[in-house]
Amino acid sequence: MTEYDKEIVSLAQQVLGQPKPKSEPPAAKQTSSQKAGIKAPPQPSETRSEARKERADSPQARETKTAEELARMIEADLAKHPQCPSKGFVVTVYGATYWRAMLMITPAAGPLRNAQQWRDLTDELAERLRQRYDMAWR
Repeated sequence: MTEYDKEIVSLAQQVLGQPKPKSEPPAAKQTSSQKAGIKAPPQPSETRSEARKERADSPQARETKTAEELARMIEADLAKHPQCPSKGFVVTVYGATYWRAMLMITPAAGPLRNAQQWRDLTDELAERLRQRYDMAWR
């Protein structure tokens, strides 16, 4: 499992309210995404204007992906969680400059007690990807 995969699983466990395994490295350890220069999502204390200013001042251009590519990336990240159903989750990416992702849970997913937590996780995954990718118009 790569460092990125571990981050996704850890994020999913936090959103779903599961405790972290004791074998996790200390939180102060720098992640591979931090080493690569990728910023983590803004903290709740950061205001929207600060986030917009930071994006506008960013010298590096963001990569462009289609809505379908972004949706597949989010679905793949959701599937990394051990409690994710093997089928029944459908992600739709929509919007323009500030794109969003929506999780639809079909009956194929089976019974879920925590559907809203899966939707919240989808929102958090979309936020992380939104920091790195713009949506292409096609």
